[in-house]
Amino acid sequence: MVNQSYDDETRIASAQALRAYQYIIDHGERQQSGHVFGGITAQTDYDGYSVTLSDDETTLRLLFHNKIHIDSSGRRALAAFRKKLTAVAELC
Repeated sequence: MVNQSYDDETRIASAQALRAYQYIIDHGERQQSGHVFGGITAQTDYDGYSVTLSDDETTLRLLFHNKIHIDSSGRRALAAFRKKLTAVAELC
């Protein structure tokens, strides 16, 4: 599991995560687990105060007040997730 000490390869801004989340919700395929686009699944909790973006190896939770919590199987997985997230966010 990777903690939140980031470098340029693994840094994720809350604004970027929110842009990607909204794009996935608007344009992704709706599935039972959430909306899926570009290899990332987007979900929200029941009250809408936190959102989750995930792939097979990394989960990003954007909490109230834009606090980010990331669980990942390793730095490579986190870097790959960031690359997917950036690609989706740039579509906005």
